[in-house]
Amino acid sequence: MGKKLDVLDRSSFIEKLRNLVKIISDNKQGCCFGLNGFWGSGKSFVLEKFEEEIREIQSEETGDNRYFIFHYDCWKYDYYEEPAIAIIAAMLDATDRELNVFTSGQRDVAKRAAWETTKETLKAVASELCKNKVGIDLVEIATNTIEERIKEEDNSFDSLYGFKRALEATRKGIQEIADRKAVVIIVDELDRCLPEYTIKVLERLHHIFTDLKNVIVIVSMDKTQIEHSIKEIYGEINVDKYLRKFISFKVNLDNGKAGQYIKKYETYTSMFEFLQGEEQKVEKFFSDIMSGLDIRTQERIFNKAETIHKLICNDEIKDSSIMTFEILFLTIALKTKFNSVEWLISNSYYPNYEGSLGKSYYNMMKEYEKNASDRLQSINDNVYIRDDIIGKTFFWIASLYSEYQDGACRPYYYGKQAKERIEIARRFAAFIDNIDCD
Repeated sequence: MGKKLDVLDRSSFIEKLRNLVKIISDNKQGCCFGLNGFWGSGKSFVLEKFEEEIREIQSEETGDNRYFIFHYDCWKYDYYEEPAIAIIAAMLDATDRELNVFTSGQRDVAKRAAWETTKETLKAVASELCKNKVGIDLVEIATNTIEERIKEEDNSFDSLYGFKRALEATRKGIQEIADRKAVVIIVDELDRCLPEYTIKVLERLHHIFTDLKNVIVIVSMDKTQIEHSIKEIYGEINVDKYLRKFISFKVNLDNGKAGQYIKKYETYTSMFEFLQGEEQKVEKFFSDIMSGLDIRTQERIFNKAETIHKLICNDEIKDSSIMTFEILFLTIALKTKFNSVEWLISNSYYPNYEGSLGKSYYNMMKEYEKNASDRLQSINDNVYIRDDIIGKTFFWIASLYSEYQDGACRPYYYGKQAKERIEIARRFAAFIDNIDCD
């Protein structure tokens, strides 16, 4: 599988994130901060690319990799009732993955030894957690424990005593690892968990990692969703104050502005023929009309367009303006929650559409329509549409609301043979209510 495309141009943001972590680790500080972004803004992609990049950063002092990197997917590990055990299990899994990539080369010997030591420490931690939480030792280990086995004492007065001691052992183990080199723990998919589990994860992150030196925890979060979870459990409380208990600060990720549409959605765009110079126009057009939509919503639009197009068309490669028509139609319909796009080709003012789209977006679309036609030429009161990809896009829109006669669909005159493409446009529009690709 090839590398994922950075369609939102997140490289500069990832660089800032990388530099931030370097500054924190240079000072041997412990820190937990949030990567905050709305659902669909691409947080997981950013963290994936960030992990790839910092995994290879060398320490100037040792020549070894600078960080121990661990990824904890809360959603993936939520079958563990106790998040502390889930966190250590995720760290052990990450350690195994790291060990599996080493070769027998001389440079890898020291790196492998560091990860093997880390694994033994984490196994000992897991042993203490499981034994004290559920009453049995689920990790088969007899040596290399972090501290001497906790002596049996009569602590019936405190049923949580054993687990409290296990958490202390966990903190000690993590600190041992961080004393060798900086530990970076990525916490992803927190906002997908049920409210009660979300709170438990935050509490355990606090219990385990607070005040540990050289340990950096990055929590991927949609603050709006986290707020819902907190209020569902605790009612109307000061959410910001509550979150400051766990998270020192937040780094905000916006929705970005996508690009590379033709390559990202190649299974769809390959069904169309591009004339010279059209690809650049398509990229700009898609970037403009997709503004304000998160990446997952954009994916839904292209997925639906591809599905409908395959249903209504044969395998013959089609004019690229059919593609821009299909994406424009679906995007406007989604944004306005209404399947009529007739307002796009009208000279009238539509305040309701301006309200739902926003003034700048509404004006942008009107400007596109204006530039798609040659107002200086007309025939039978129909203005000449330009014979380019954008001009034809608007002609196919007009064909949904006007009969095709003598080369015209009001208010445009095209003059070239267009019957087949008009039929495609009409069949496409007829299906958008019946096909759901979510």
